[in-house]
Amino acid sequence: MARYTTLSPAELAHIVAQYPIGTPLKLKDIPGGFGNSNFKLTTTEGEFLLKICDEKDPTELKMQISLLQHLSKHAYPTVYPILTKDQKPLTHQTFGSVLLYPFLQGDQPQSSPNTLAQLGEALAKLHHIPPIVGLPCFAMGISQMLPFFKEVQDTEFARHPFVVSLKSELELMRPHINAPLPKGLLHGDLFLDNTLFDGDQMVAILDFEEGCYDSLLIDVGMTIIGCCYTPHHELNLKVAHRFLDAYNAVRPLTENEWEHLDCFVHYAALSIAFWRFRQFNIRRPDTHRANTYQEMITRSERWTIANSDKHIKTEICL
Repeated sequence: MARYTTLSPAELAHIVAQYPIGTPLKLKDIPGGFGNSNFKLTTTEGEFLLKICDEKDPTELKMQISLLQHLSKHAYPTVYPILTKDQKPLTHQTFGSVLLYPFLQGDQPQSSPNTLAQLGEALAKLHHIPPIVGLPCFAMGISQMLPFFKEVQDTEFARHPFVVSLKSELELMRPHINAPLPKGLLHGDLFLDNTLFDGDQMVAILDFEEGCYDSLLIDVGMTIIGCCYTPHHELNLKVAHRFLDAYNAVRPLTENEWEHLDCFVHYAALSIAFWRFRQFNIRRPDTHRANTYQEMITRSERWTIANSDKHIKTEICL
């Protein structure tokens, strides 16, 4: 897990005392994830997910809460924060902000046609929900990459092969990224570890921390990159077809979106690779995660190879 913050018994007791959830009994790390410190909290009243928001400032968290409240009005299948005793959705501690959620029972699914069919339908339904005012654009994409290039221009990272390649590829993709495509409300980070299933049934889409307003095709490309590969980063083309088929049945992609799909799959992969490179080599250096960005490059390359004959749209439309 991305554990950036630890809690002393006194700090934990102080947090729990602000909620109507009894007294703490046990706190256990939750593995997985990259951007927060996550724990399973057991109290005298039940089990909860305690999330320390290490990567978001108060303004970003306020927008995140507003988005969740908006999704609640549309009965979207996600998990919603538990309110404090004084009806607040989060608490601010000396070490950062804390969100508390119900601990939903379920598991992270395997990539399969059934899993991706449900995710395709759920994502398309999300894209039909009108966005709220003030959502940022996609935070792991070009809006962050361009400032990043300036940030590292006088450092050793300016000549790093990944940074040089990213800059070159981004220039080639910019006309496609800026194409007039349908925009709307995005999840922004739909990987398998941001979903929850009970057996073969989807329970929830989790972690709307990257919720934003941008080209809907970003989410489509991201879900392919995040959910249609094996743990060894081999593309499962059958699964990708099933996802696109289910998505297209609820929100048909436009002709222009089909034409740009390959580019946005690649863009999604590069955006995650960029975030991981910056996070684990510059912002929070971590020798164990420093090269995880390469996994996304591998996935992008394998998508390109598998789809070099441009048969994706043809198979979905059959």
